[in-house]
Formats: sequence, C-alpha cells, structure tokens
Amino acid sequence: MMAKKFIFKLGAFLLVFLGAVSAVLCYGDKSEVNKNEKAVELALTEIGPAITKTASADIPIIRIGDKVVFYPEFEFYLLATKRDFEAFLGDGVWKVTKNGRSIEELLKTDIIEEIARLKIVVAEAKEQGYTLTEAEEEEIKKTAKEQLKGIDPVLKAKYYLDEELVAGIYMENYLATKFFNGYTAKLGVRKEDAKIYFNEDYNIWESKYVADIYWENIDKIDIKELELEGNIGENH
Repeated sequence: MMAKKFIFKLGAFLLVFLGAVSAVLCYGDKSEVNKNEKAVELALTEIGPAITKTASADIPIIRIGDKVVFYPEFEFYLLATKRDFEAFLGDGVWKVTKNGRSIEELLKTDIIEEIARLKIVVAEAKEQGYTLTEAEEEEIKKTAKEQLKGIDPVLKAKYYLDEELVAGIYMENYLATKFFNGYTAKLGVRKEDAKIYFNEDYNIWESKYVADIYWENIDKIDIKELELEGNIGENH
C-alpha cells in the first residue's frame, strides 16, 4: 500500500503541483474535461548539432503492482511542467529550496505521486468496464501524430517522443477522466461532491497495490538540462 494519500484533481487530473501549475490534456469531446483548466504546453527545439538521448528508455522509475513506468513517460511529464514552473516562478526556481528540499525534488515527487494515482485509477476504470471507443482512440492517435509533426526528428529521438508514447499517455488521461465523469453521473451529484466520494473509494483501490519507487534513477535526472520551446500537448 502506498503510504501517502493524494487529493483528487479533476480535468485530465494530472499535474497540479505545489499550488502553482494546472494542466489538462484535452482530446475529442472537450466537454469531458474542466474547461477552466489550463492546457499543457510542451515544446521542444533543437539545442545543438549533436544531441544524444537523455537516458536509457529501459530505466525504471516506479512500479505499481505489476505495471512499470519507465524513463520516457516520466520525462514527458517533466517536460510538460518545466516551462510552466519557469513561467510562473522564473528561471531561478530550480535554485529554490523549501524545508530543505529543492523545488526540483518536490516537483519530481509530485509527478511520481500523480502518475501512481493515474495508473491506479485507470486500472480501476478498466476493472469496472470502462474503455475507449474506437473513435476516441483514433482521435487521440490523430492528435498525437499531428502534434509530433512539427518536432525535429533529432529531438523526438532525444526525448523518446513517438506516437505510441504520447498517444498512450493521452489515452490513459482521457480514460481516467471518462471514469470520473461516469462515476459522477452514477452518483447524481455535483462534481465537487463527487470528488469527496471518489477520494474515499480511491483509498480502497489504492490499498490493493504496492508501489516501488526507484529514487536512485530519478535523482540522476537534471530537470535544468531539459530544453523546452514550441508546442505539444496543447488544447485543440
């Protein structure tokens, strides 16, 4: 069982960190997500003629039950939040410490916790019979493909940004949102009230899983070295 309980976050309900950043991955039917949330902006630009991969794609980051999240997926979320943090708090944010911990460390911790939560919610959604339709999957794949078109092939290789990774992340977020919307509709209550009940049920779902976090791998990632510019993951 994971020791720390998380606060449920609506939207694509991933990536609300330190009270400063809010992000939503929106696809298909935009009425299914909170329209007041801010869409993620992730962009990449060429930073040098000889760019190598940031790390091996086989590096494990966290295991939840029998599911393992590897470096490329974790890096995607780092890339998606770095620019927002710097926009809100300035480039010097990574030098800031809070209670003896750097902002980078706090951000990584929050991302890990939110990824773990997402995986558990998605697993529960599937267990309860929630799926994406073929049309939804095709729309998400189309969105991922279109967003990747404008990125330099060298950078796509550097950051492991391929259609399978991006579409897979979008599909999980979309399914989790679809699950919450269905959960809310079944209860017949306001979404704010549904969050309370959802959190209570989440604590039960969470108890079925053991999480192993590979901090020795996470600590080796330097967020300051991730270069961002351009657009991907934005709201369409």
